[in-house]
Amino acid sequence: MYRTTNLPNTRIHVADALRGIAVAGIILFHAREHFNLYWSALDLPRAGFGSWEQPAADALGFLLSGKMYAIFALLFGLSFFIQSDNQAQRGRDFSLRFAWRMALLFAIGLINATLYNGDVLTYYALFGLLLIPIGKLSNRWVWLIAAVLFIQPLELWQYFSGHTLAIRHIEGMDTLYPTLATGSFAQSARVSLLYGPLNSFSWAVANGRGTQTPLMFILGMLAGRYRLFYDEGRNLRIWGALLLLGALGTWLVPFQAMRNLATATAIVAAVVLLWYRWPGFRRALHGMTLFGRMSLTNYLLQSLLGTALFYNWGLGLYRHVDVIYGTLAGVGIILVQYLFCRLWLRRHTHGPIEWVWKKLTWIDIPFFDRKIAS
Repeated sequence: MYRTTNLPNTRIHVADALRGIAVAGIILFHAREHFNLYWSALDLPRAGFGSWEQPAADALGFLLSGKMYAIFALLFGLSFFIQSDNQAQRGRDFSLRFAWRMALLFAIGLINATLYNGDVLTYYALFGLLLIPIGKLSNRWVWLIAAVLFIQPLELWQYFSGHTLAIRHIEGMDTLYPTLATGSFAQSARVSLLYGPLNSFSWAVANGRGTQTPLMFILGMLAGRYRLFYDEGRNLRIWGALLLLGALGTWLVPFQAMRNLATATAIVAAVVLLWYRWPGFRRALHGMTLFGRMSLTNYLLQSLLGTALFYNWGLGLYRHVDVIYGTLAGVGIILVQYLFCRLWLRRHTHGPIEWVWKKLTWIDIPFFDRKIAS
């Protein structure tokens, strides 16, 4: 049984910066893929840079694909720990309140899914519920669960059995991408809501994220328990070792999902080390802390801006530009959102969606705030 150490959970600015990096990276990769419509116009001539397109696509895939979502999930687990531990220090059980919080996140995810069919918030909310029982376990049992998830059992089973866990033959699902490529906003919103979350969850399970997402949640929670994101004790040496292991794993581990995890580990470790050892790096990344403090708002806003640029109901850029121009459009989305973050946070402590989520999380429902059983 886990018991709080009653140490203060002060704001972790490097975690804000990492969260900002993760969301910005997600935006760039979505733009690279034209928000899942890149493949819908391969037979059309599109503006690009010829022979530079494939190397650019490969480089972006290597740096971003799977890695940014892994970092995002890690910090989701860290946030769970901080909120849960803060309540434990007041003698309260956070379980019911967190379950309600996940129900709210699922609803937010459904709203996002009407815009972008690749939403992950819905299955984050479902996997997040696993943190409630796991969060009550001692570190030894949590590490055991993490070890089982780390070996990617679902991916291994698919690899050796030759079967896939992808959901297939759902009536109407094959209309998703053709409708997004040719339909109106109302038509796109309908098919995206009906089939997007199911398609996204199916892809996640079939491509290793079905085990990797809860794994990263758990590792983030453990990082919180060990206070790894603070500059305390031997933490920077641990991050140095993780940087080395992550760099080696990027080139040596056998499965893509495992390589993504290794690369994500190396990125996080490098950022943490540079943050605490080089003041100039902290100053350079200050903008990412603002971006990260509004990560949920930015995730939803990128869905609106990105689909408005690339989908048929908007500018339809998916049929006009190749990878590099698409990625530059993603840079534009990030700059617009960054300016919005700067303006908003001058007057507010939370992003607009974060504020709504927080207010609804803590609405007065007395039985949600049970005392911890002694």
